[in-house]
Amino acid sequence: MNTKIKIVGVGEGGAKTISKLIQAGVGKDKSVEFIAIGNDENIMLTSAARKNVFLNRDLTIIYKSIFDALDGAKVIIIVAGLAGNAARSAIPIIMSYAKTYDAATVAFVCKPSILENFSRKSNAAYTINNLLGKVDTLFAVPAEKFFVFRINQPQIALHELFDVADDVFCQGVKILLELKDLKFGNAAFGYGEANTALDAVKVAAKFPTLEEDELKTAHKVFLRLTSGNPLSKSEIDAANKFIKAQLPAEAEFTSRAEVVPLLAEKVFASIICTRK
Repeated sequence: MNTKIKIVGVGEGGAKTISKLIQAGVGKDKSVEFIAIGNDENIMLTSAARKNVFLNRDLTIIYKSIFDALDGAKVIIIVAGLAGNAARSAIPIIMSYAKTYDAATVAFVCKPSILENFSRKSNAAYTINNLLGKVDTLFAVPAEKFFVFRINQPQIALHELFDVADDVFCQGVKILLELKDLKFGNAAFGYGEANTALDAVKVAAKFPTLEEDELKTAHKVFLRLTSGNPLSKSEIDAANKFIKAQLPAEAEFTSRAEVVPLLAEKVFASIICTRK
């Protein structure tokens, strides 16, 4: 068998996210393999991914190329924008591989802006239908959410918005790689950093990719706390209590605290929760 975890960047945005993940050294300790799939040869040729699959070929060849690239995968993480032709072409094939070989799948996808044209919205609708109910976990974020990260800027170029999406999805992938449970269904995530566990959790709970009051309707929530120094039981309890106070009584809640020396005095909190 080849690499068990394969992270697949689909389209221009997905390929750029892959390059950022590789540059950051993500997955080095987990035998992760990166794959870029797209239509633009210039983007693909500059991709840092070990494997690149071009989509401007015969469908039979594309199908085989994607299956060959995914060979041996037990976990497939997809990163993509939904509006382009690349996602429309590649994601159904990726999901076909996952179904055939019983691979766990997670998707981080950007939904098109309300300003996009009909064709791109149609692509997105088709692709999201190939993900809903099929992937183990789906993080679908509307493009408008990324404007919030630059709310204080009077103007923002489109490429800057895409850079924000890349950074957010990179962090999401990092969080996911630390999980054992990959079955969250339609989900959302948030993260934050502060000097205390409680403050970090408060920042994470207000993260723009989480809808307002999203925790109040969640039926499964995971909280991970990482810190440069061991957290006390009272600190962990305070952070857990803050989250649990917002959840429905029947919600399943799990938390974990770990030491990551690189964080020094800071505490980093990440939240994953199911979505209605």
